[in-house]
Amino acid sequence: MKTFLERVLENIEEFPEKELFVKKEKGKYTTLSYKDFEKQISTIQKGLESIGLEDRVAIFMENRPEWISGLFAVLFKGGIAVPVDYLLSSEELFNIFKDCQPKVVITSSQNIEKVKEAIKNIGYHINILNVDELEFQEKEEKIQFIKRDIENVIFILYTSGTTGNPKGVMLTVKNLNHNIKAVEKLNILNEKDRFVAILPFHHTYPLMTTALLPATLGLVLVFIEKLTPTDILSTINEQNVTILIGVPKLYQVIHHNIMVEIKKLPKIKRHVVLTALKLFRKLDAKPIERKVFKEIHNRIGKNLRFMISGGAKLSEDVWRDFEAFGFNILEGYGLTETSPLISVNRPGKKKIGTAGAPIDEVEVKTTERGEIIVRGPNVMKGYYNKPKETEIVIKDGWFYTGDLGFIDEEGFIHITGRAKEVIVLDNGKNVYPEDIEIEIVKSPYILEVGVFYQDGGLKALIRPDFELLMEEGINNFKDIKEFIKEEIHKRTKHFQSYKKVKEFKLIDRELPRTRIGKLRRFLLPQVWKEVE
Repeated sequence: MKTFLERVLENIEEFPEKELFVKKEKGKYTTLSYKDFEKQISTIQKGLESIGLEDRVAIFMENRPEWISGLFAVLFKGGIAVPVDYLLSSEELFNIFKDCQPKVVITSSQNIEKVKEAIKNIGYHINILNVDELEFQEKEEKIQFIKRDIENVIFILYTSGTTGNPKGVMLTVKNLNHNIKAVEKLNILNEKDRFVAILPFHHTYPLMTTALLPATLGLVLVFIEKLTPTDILSTINEQNVTILIGVPKLYQVIHHNIMVEIKKLPKIKRHVVLTALKLFRKLDAKPIERKVFKEIHNRIGKNLRFMISGGAKLSEDVWRDFEAFGFNILEGYGLTETSPLISVNRPGKKKIGTAGAPIDEVEVKTTERGEIIVRGPNVMKGYYNKPKETEIVIKDGWFYTGDLGFIDEEGFIHITGRAKEVIVLDNGKNVYPEDIEIEIVKSPYILEVGVFYQDGGLKALIRPDFELLMEEGINNFKDIKEFIKEEIHKRTKHFQSYKKVKEFKLIDRELPRTRIGKLRRFLLPQVWKEVE
């Protein structure tokens, strides 16, 4: 069986003129074919002449076609790719480089100064390859390709870690190959599908779904020029994007904006829209729903076939509303350590509020304490240079995810929380902060909420929609706080008393999150101190 690396090479050789990437610069779109992809790979490989088998090469730049070309230049040459978040500080970058010791860093003019600062005191020579200084020649150069064993480590991916201490996850050819084959077996994609690159490639979820999958299956990937809601939605529409890969935060923002617009409608029209929404929440009539909510589809993406959600749990209310609008949401579940996919909802086998059923060849069960454990060809080889940490999470071939949940009779996985995030109160009661956040954020006047435990009680940082509040005539800070207090009470009045927020503060900036949108809960007490 061919590996995904061999399949990408085959696409390059057999379909040189086929469209692969679309990028937008200064408002204009440019198309890149597999032939252009080949030129970029071969040119970058010239700058990787010192690279031998299993040498590490870091990729440190923004999403762009050269990111993926650089990746395959490394993998085809026998190296190990280390994708790194380009928003990291030079100090964080130094720590990662110190751990994996790359021979080369592939970067761009936008990020080169940070790289230079990071390697200044590293203690050995690291070559810097700036893709903006390369000339991608018209003259064809043959790509260097070394056939990889399926057990070869080809990626070291550094997780953000809930404690701020990143670990390098080693993924093999077999790991990634399995995920790609498993997605193919779902039979949800077709040859006309077009993806959009919104999430950063250094994270395993967008790496798999928007960098590796399209190149392997010969599908088009569209790059966004500016990561603003306006530019994202205009690009999705103008480029006929059919598959949207996102995180709950993205869908929550889009949903919030839709509901705000509905709220502004004249009373009679608003009543009709909300009645239709309520009706379609109970029925499944996609063609009718798409007609009724045609304006919403025209704004978000008239050709969207699927909205894929991953990286964190999607609010059931947001999911139900999108389905009622006529969109098709498929939520999945996975971790960096599982390449990433473990399970996914799919057409014909979907249950809102769950993480779906396990994908092909993956076994999932729960321990006595309710922790989800996974076994299969998707499980990582281990943490780089950390054998003890590896032994803690992989036992007898089973990977211990740290997530809590259960599997229902139909095989759907339900995630109830993170083991590390469970708050054990003084009375011994367990509280899952995410459950509280999901309820509070249902308020149209609240954009974000972060719950944590301190000094014997539950506290919350709330980011209100100040713009909407002002439109409602609530301008005074004291009035806003009182209004938000009422909203919190309204959304959580059904909770037992020990689950209710005792104190909250308002914040006018985004809460600390990973690049994939997960709340960095361990930072909330620090933010609390900083807020007046």
